[in-house]
Amino acid sequence: MKNITVSLHEETYRQAKVFAALNDTTISALVREFLESLDDSPASAPSFSKPVWTQEMGSPPPPPPEFVKL
Repeated sequence: MKNITVSLHEETYRQAKVFAALNDTTISALVREFLESLDDSPASAPSFSKPVWTQEMGSPPPPPPEFVKL
C-alpha cells in the first residue's frame, strides 16, 4: 500500500475528521474507499451511513473528546 499526502483547508479537514468519527472510521479510510470505488464505477461515489455536514445543517456536532486537542 502506498501513502499519499493531501492538502485541505482547515474547515474541510475539521469536517472530515468529525464525519469520520461519527462514522467510526478514519479520514484515510474514507479517501481509500472513495478512490477504490472509482475502479468499479467512475460515475458513482461511496455511500455513507450519515450525511456529510453542510452549512445548511447549522453548526456541526462537536468532535468526540479523543479528537479535541488541549
